[in-house]
Amino acid sequence: MFEKMLFSGKALYFRYAPPLTDLDEISDDDLPNRPYPQAKKYERSVYFYWWAYLRESEAYIACCDAGGEGAMSKLYADFGDVRGESFMDWWKGGARLLFCEPPEAEIISYPALPKEPVGEDRVLLSVPVTGDINRTMAELRKTLHKAFALARRQRQRCDVASGLFSRAAYPVFTKPVLTALHERLITLRARKENPSASLYEIGKITGMADRTTGEKDDADHRNRVLASVSRYLREAKALVHNAGEGRFPDTTQPRR
Repeated sequence: MFEKMLFSGKALYFRYAPPLTDLDEISDDDLPNRPYPQAKKYERSVYFYWWAYLRESEAYIACCDAGGEGAMSKLYADFGDVRGESFMDWWKGGARLLFCEPPEAEIISYPALPKEPVGEDRVLLSVPVTGDINRTMAELRKTLHKAFALARRQRQRCDVASGLFSRAAYPVFTKPVLTALHERLITLRARKENPSASLYEIGKITGMADRTTGEKDDADHRNRVLASVSRYLREAKALVHNAGEGRFPDTTQPRR
């Protein structure tokens, strides 16, 4: 299924739930789970975290500082300046169009054979208009059923994990877990704000130490906290790097 929202009277469709505000009348049960207890409605969306992680990219912020010039100028042409504090301003300013599905293509009736090649997402048919219309419609349905089935299989190969195909300019890379994205983000921010702190201290700051089972400050407890914080930081850095490559959420470690 694709999530739908309205902008200027037009329906936009998204692979995952788009960000909403308190002005949107929607049941809490119809929204994704809160990534943390105090999360705002618009934070219950993978697209919010795409923006948040891109803001952690020093290279992308440098590109913003340079007015969109530099090595990341191509991405900047699409994502624009993310230095502002309001995610919803960025979203409503046009960013939503990066992630929504393009409108469904309309049926075209050619008065003559087209001179340009027909796109791969279309099938060109020659339909006689002198025969029985019911028989013609039955044959059309059979032919189109085969064509649609073939197109569906091709799309599914593009997204084996979910079985759904997105034609968005920037599709979500893999199924997001908002709680995991939030925990890695606050861990990364805690490290940036406390560069000299130990990994265990970062675990205390972020609440990781409290969430980890075992006796506080016990050697085994410390080792588990250290391993979790280290992994979260490694994955957070990968998420930031890959967001700068136009992919999210992707924890694949960048090549050195």
